[in-house]
Amino acid sequence: MITILMKYFSSKSPLQEVLDASKATPFTVDELTQLYLDHPSALHTSKKAARQFVYRNMQRLMKVGHMVRIQADGRWPRYTLTPAFFSSVDTTVSKRKDVQQNLPKIDGLAGIKERLKIHQAEMLTAMGEMEEYEVICQEMPDLRELAQPRYNESRERCSRLLGRVKALESLLFPKAV
Repeated sequence: MITILMKYFSSKSPLQEVLDASKATPFTVDELTQLYLDHPSALHTSKKAARQFVYRNMQRLMKVGHMVRIQADGRWPRYTLTPAFFSSVDTTVSKRKDVQQNLPKIDGLAGIKERLKIHQAEMLTAMGEMEEYEVICQEMPDLRELAQPRYNESRERCSRLLGRVKALESLLFPKAV
């Protein structure tokens, strides 16, 4: 995982999207839970499960300094994101772009073969992640809520990489594909 934030969220987590959209506007646990439930890709349908999920992730973000609690005068506490939250998201996006830029330039067949090796290795890594998340979900059902989004992200990454591998293989071995 590239940043502390990525330790808690998959790259396209509905909760992360809701938090990104909230900017620096203070919110309560209930308000954030409702925004999360309204998101079309929310992983939860029950308000209780969603609230628990949101609150646990808020605690994690506060622990690493990405969110702070604002004192409330006799009302429900409000929370806001710190600049560290937004800088970690920017860093994650730029690091993903760096990975793409570090691929070898296609310099004939040698460049294609090198890219193929890189994508194959990344695909094996993603497959290993998927398998491990699956084992964790089976052995520790209480961690399913945390592992499932990461499993989904690994599966999507694996599918994209498989497409890249097939494209490169079709260039190297046109009759085999």
